[in-house]
Amino acid sequence: MRLQLTTHLDDDVLAEILDLIEVTTRIDGHRPVGEHKYAHLAVGASAWTGVLARDEGGALIGYAHTRWGAPGAVPRVAVELVVHPEHRGGGEVARALLAETCGVVGRAGGGRLWLWVHRVEDPADTLAAELGFTVQRDLAFMTRPLREAPPPGELPEGVTLAAYVPGRDDEELLRVNNAAFAGHPENGDWDADELARRRALPWFDPDDVLLAWRGERLLGFHWTKYHGHDTEEVPAHEPVGEVYILGVDPAAQGLGLGKALLREGLRHLHDRGCELAVLYVDRASTGAVRLYEREGFTIAYHEVCYEDEVAPAPDAAAADLRYPAP
Repeated sequence: MRLQLTTHLDDDVLAEILDLIEVTTRIDGHRPVGEHKYAHLAVGASAWTGVLARDEGGALIGYAHTRWGAPGAVPRVAVELVVHPEHRGGGEVARALLAETCGVVGRAGGGRLWLWVHRVEDPADTLAAELGFTVQRDLAFMTRPLREAPPPGELPEGVTLAAYVPGRDDEELLRVNNAAFAGHPENGDWDADELARRRALPWFDPDDVLLAWRGERLLGFHWTKYHGHDTEEVPAHEPVGEVYILGVDPAAQGLGLGKALLREGLRHLHDRGCELAVLYVDRASTGAVRLYEREGFTIAYHEVCYEDEVAPAPDAAAADLRYPAP
C-alpha cells in the first residue's frame, strides 16, 4: 500500500473516487460518505485535500475525504474514510489514511479534526474510539412500522393544520425554524435562499409540510419526506416516509404540539402509502428522543462524529500546505 496526498481534484482522480464509493455502496448496501460530502465531491470539492491509498498495482483501495472549515480561532477539518470492503482486514488502510490526515492537519498548523463514522452499532466500539477520539455528536437513526395509522394528534385549542404554501408562508416558516433550531448545525439560521434550495430538491412536495397555525401566527411545523421505495437507509421493498424536520416555536412549548404534529405527519405519510417511518435525531436532544421512543421509534444505528485536537507539527511554520480558501 502507498499513500498519495493531493489538493487538486482532476477528472481522473474524481472518477476513481466515485467508482470506489459506488463499489463500496453496492457491497455494503449504503453509501460510505454522508450526503453533504458526496455533494461536495460532485461540485468539484473546493477547500479539499484528498488522501488516497493505492495497492501495489496502483488501484485505489481507500480514500480520506477532508473538508476544511473557514480559518478561525480553532480551525476545523471534517473527514470521512472510504475503504474498499476487501481491504478492511485489521484496519490497516483506515489507520494509515487517518494518520496521514492528522499529519496534514498538523503540518497546516494544527486544529480540530471531526471524523464521521456511519452505521455504528456502539459508538464506544469503533476504530476512532480505540484511537482516543471522543464523541462530538451522536445522531440516532430511528425507525417505526407504519402499516397502521397512528392515532390522531390532539391539537391545542384554536390551532389548525394546513399544508405549506410556498411564498405566502415563507416568513413565518423561517421564523419558527430559526427559533426552534437556534445554533443547530444543519437546520439553524436559514434564510430565503436556503429555504428555496430545499424546495428545489427533487423529492419536495409542499403538501408534505404541515403547518400549525393559531390565527396568522405559526406555532410549529412537521416537514415530512416521502422516500417511496428508494432509500439507502432501509430495504428498498417497502415505501418509506421520513420525519424530516419537526419544529415548534419555543414560545409554544408545553402545549403538546410536538406530539400532535408528529402523529399528524405520520398519519400523512401512512396515507401516502408508507409502511415504515424513519428519522435522524441528535442524542443530545433528550426530550426529542423520549418523544420518538414513546411514539414507537427505536434506534437502528448511529451516525457518529468523533473529534480530536491535532497539535501543530514541529515544522508547521515552514510548511507549504496551508488552510485552503473556503
